This record gives sequence, C-alpha cells and structure tokens, in this order.
Amino acid sequence: MPAEQPHKPDAPKLKEQAAEDAEDAKAAAVLQALTNEPYAVSDGEIDKLAELSQDDEKSRPEPGEGAGEGSDSGAPEELTQGDSGSGAGGQKGAGSGSGAEGQSSGGKKQSLGKTFGIVAILTVLSKCAGLVRDIVVLQAFGTNYLSDAFNNATLFTGNILILFGGLGGPFHSSSVAVLTPKKDDPDSGRMMVQIFLATMIFLVVPSVLIYYFAPDLIQIIAPSSALAAEHRQEYWDETVRQIRIMLPLVAISGFVGLSYGVLNVYNKIFWPSFSPAIASLAIIIAVFGFGDSAGIVCLAWATLAGAIGQAVVQIPGMLKTPLKWSFSTTLHPGLKEYLLMLGPAAFSTSIGQISLYVHLYFTSTIQEGGWTAIVNANRLIQLPLGVLLTAMLVPILPRFTEQVAANRIDDLKLELSKALRLLWFLALPIAALLMAIPTPIIKLLFERGKFTTHSTDMVTTVMIFLAPGIFFYLARDLITRVFYAHQDSKTPFLIAIAAIILQTALDWLLVSQMKTGIAGIAIATTLVTVFNLLALTFFARKKIGRLGTTKLIYPTAIMLVASAACGAVAWLVSAQATQLIPQNFIGQVISLSLSCGLGLVVYLILCVLFKLEEPSSVAGRLLKRRK
Repeated sequence: MPAEQPHKPDAPKLKEQAAEDAEDAKAAAVLQALTNEPYAVSDGEIDKLAELSQDDEKSRPEPGEGAGEGSDSGAPEELTQGDSGSGAGGQKGAGSGSGAEGQSSGGKKQSLGKTFGIVAILTVLSKCAGLVRDIVVLQAFGTNYLSDAFNNATLFTGNILILFGGLGGPFHSSSVAVLTPKKDDPDSGRMMVQIFLATMIFLVVPSVLIYYFAPDLIQIIAPSSALAAEHRQEYWDETVRQIRIMLPLVAISGFVGLSYGVLNVYNKIFWPSFSPAIASLAIIIAVFGFGDSAGIVCLAWATLAGAIGQAVVQIPGMLKTPLKWSFSTTLHPGLKEYLLMLGPAAFSTSIGQISLYVHLYFTSTIQEGGWTAIVNANRLIQLPLGVLLTAMLVPILPRFTEQVAANRIDDLKLELSKALRLLWFLALPIAALLMAIPTPIIKLLFERGKFTTHSTDMVTTVMIFLAPGIFFYLARDLITRVFYAHQDSKTPFLIAIAAIILQTALDWLLVSQMKTGIAGIAIATTLVTVFNLLALTFFARKKIGRLGTTKLIYPTAIMLVASAACGAVAWLVSAQATQLIPQNFIGQVISLSLSCGLGLVVYLILCVLFKLEEPSSVAGRLLKRRK
C-alpha cells in the first residue's frame, strides 16, 4: 500500500492533500493490478487489492454521517459489512495501507466508492483487452510450430516481466519494504541507485547465460519429437531467435518492479499504472502493421517495444519523488537488507514457473501447435476466474486476517463458507457452458484467418478438460488465504512443490504412456488442482479445526445439478440454432447468445426454486449499486 503522507491536525490543507494522494494511489494501484496480465490475477495482486479494499471500507461514513455509498467492490453486502481488519497478512508485500483517505470528508468518501465502481468496469475491460490481443494474434498466425516458438520464447522472457516485475512481485515488494521506513532519509537516493544497479547485474548475468545456452536449453525443454524433421530445426532456431530478441525483458522486469516500488512509496503512481497496457497495444499494432511482411518475429519485437515503453513511462514519476539520486561506491546498509528479502521472494516466485516448463516438455512431444492451444485455452479459462477473484476475494481477504488476529476462528469459517458458496454460484454455470458448448465459443472468438477448424478442435479439447478445474481452483485460491492470514506461507509453498512432482508424474503417465495427447496435459492440470485443494483443506483443518464443509453439501449439490441443466439446455439450443440460423458472424453471435442466455436462465430458476440464498444476495447488491 502507498505509505501514509504525514500531516498535522492543525494543517487542514496537508490533510486534504494526503487524502487526495491516497485516493490517487489507491485507484492507480488497482489499475496496475488489473492491467498487469490481461487474464489472470496473481496472488500478489489479489493481496495488494485486499489492502486497498480494506482502506476503502475504513473510509466509509458511519450511519447519518453523510452520503457516502460504502465499498463498491462488487462483493455481496454480507461480505463487506463491518470493519475490514488489518491487511492481507502472510504475504510478502508493502505493508499496511495509509488510511489517509479515511481522514477525508463525506464527499471524498463518496468519490472512493465511485473509484471502485469505475475499477469494477475496468476489471472487465482490461481482461477483454487481453482477449482482443489474442484474437488478433491467432487470426494472423494460427496454431502451428511457429506460434509455438513465440509462446515458448515468451515463457522464458515475457512471463518473467509479468511475475517478477508486476505488482506484488519480488522486486516491487522487496523495494517497498526497504524504502518505506527510509523514504524521508536524504541518503535513500543513494541506496536506491545501488539497488537498481545490483538488480541489473543480478539479472544481466543469467540473461547472458541464457543467450549463449538457449539452443541447448530449448532442445532439452522442448524436444519437439512430434514435428517433422524438416520443421524441427526451424522451430528450435525460431524459438532461440525470439528468446534472444526478448531477453532484455529480464532486466526490464527488475527496472519496472523497482520503479513501481519507488512510485508506490511516494504515491506518485497514477499514470504509470496504465503502463502494462502498452505491451498489448504494441502487439496489436505490430500484427496489423508488420505481420504480413515480418512474420511472427514481429511479436517478439513488439513485446520488447511494449516492455521498454512500460519502463520509460515510469521515469518522469520517479524524477518527481523527493529522492536525491546519487552514486557512491560505499555500500548502503539498505542494499544488503534488500538482497536478503529478494532472494527468498524470487525463489518462491520461480517455483511456479517449473510446472509450465514440465508442461512444455511433454506438449512438444505431442503435436504441432499444441502449446499454443494450451496457452490460449488456459487464458480463456482464466478470463472469468480473473474477474471473479478480483471482484469477490478482495473485500474478503482482510477480514480473514482480522478474525485470526482476534481469535474469531468461527467467524473465519463462516466467512470462508459464504465466500465459497458465492464463488461457486457465479463460476459453476460458466464452467458448465465452457464444457457444453466450447466449439461455438472458440469459433466465434478465433476461427478466422490462419486459425482453422483444426485449431478450434485443439483449443476445444483442452478447454473441455480444464473447465472442471474452475470449481477446485477457486476453492484452492480462497483456502490458501486462510494460511496467509495465519502468517503461514510455508505450508502452501511445500504443497506447491509436491504438486509439481505429481504433475510431472501425471504428464508422463497420461501423455507418454497412455497417449492421451494434449487432453492429457489438461487432465493432469485439473487433477493437480484437485490434489492441491485436498492437501490445503487437510492442513487447514489441522490449523483451525473442522471447516464446516458438511454444510456446503446441499447448496453445492443444487448448484452442480443446476449447472448441469444449464449446460444441457445450452447444448440443445446451440445444436438447434446452428441448424436454423445461418452461421455467419452475426448468426454465430445470435446462436451463442441464445444458448448461453437460456442456459443461465434455467440455472437461476433452479437455484431460486431450491431456495439458495446467493441469487437474492447478488441481486440485492446489484440493486444497491444502481442506487
């Protein structure tokens, strides 16, 4: 969270300025989190947003105090009432929020509510922007070994920028933790210069090694035995070429993460928060401007250009901070403190990447274009997940920490149960639709240009087996926060390592032995998510006792039955619509709208008939927002 701006009780102008700065920082940090990656939302982003939601709720006026409209985070009312607690807890991060905006007037509190109303819209828009980017790329290049080469190269470079340079990443969180207590120290500028230099050195060395050893590395991680011999060497060469083009992203990730940390501390971050959107915009422009002439390599150059732009727009804000930038060969003590924090944080972040390399290895032995199909199917799955996790988990997480601190474990269990029911109520019909009518969805979104019917079949296959994992993914993500609320990040970390081992075994069994193709990769992913949830639930029970899951059986069973009916109706309507309606673009839109719309109506009717409380809860919240 942005640090609190100092103010004196007898200085109303300073107080007002502090509130304005805090509001700008709040909106900016939320926008940064929502645009960091167009689909998924990382743990660091969710927990950072939780701190922001906590401050927003603290700023709400008491009854009779004015016209403040309360937290507008998008969660049902029963999950946002009362005090929010003290923060996300247990996660690496910047510390607690400033609360400066809580000093503001009723009008200011109203504007905070409006800010979060706008952010709710921007959440959806930012995810859709990423979808547009992928539609453009897939239309131009399809699913083949060359598109696989780009996605492979991105795994080694672009993912580092997202994970390490993003909000809540190791560079951001470590720099904020070190700079915050020293932000008024005149010597902090010298410290930050040394931190920037040390980080660049730390990142340049592995970049140079990857540059020289990329050919050998790629042949080990992506053997591509499924490719014809005449394409295999071209595939390796193209992957290596694009890795080398995008390698500066590794160093840029350090600069971006540290820059955002500096701006975060001094509340000078509103405009730079839009910077991640530059990457998607650069790729879209490159495809339309140079896709035909330059080929797929234009994506690598566009990704690099977007990352450079993302870094450059941070510089003006940094120059406006009070830091006095200076260089000295005398090492600042803060440098050692930063490095000690960075090491474990970077290691923890890197663990998650291993599972992707395992998937890449086995996918490259299956079929051409398989990795591109898996990447894009996963992104479609992450689209609803990203919106739900942002809009629904954010106001809940700080309350977990408050309840643990107050030893109100029964309240935490009740909150957990409500959150699970709410998330499943919203997500299960989406999962049902993705499983029931995946082909019409993929056709409408992607099937044009070089994205062929074969491409649709591949993405559809993966999506069918990934979609059931939505149920387990949401529960896993929520229960993980129970551990963070207890200041326990070790247990989820160890479970994640065990999950990677299991995933490797399942990939080998399903792909290499049972020959299930890319479906095996998706099945393994879903099974590992189930394992992760079961393990977390087991250890959560050891930590806080019985979770009350038996009370979830009835409502969950109703939701599952209603979701099955939703999927069945959607499938039947889609089958008839494709026969009766010409399947041009407009016809596809009409068919899909009818299928999804009628399926969702059936789902809601069944949930209401069986007296689930979630429909009325969500409806009440939406009506309140309209007022």
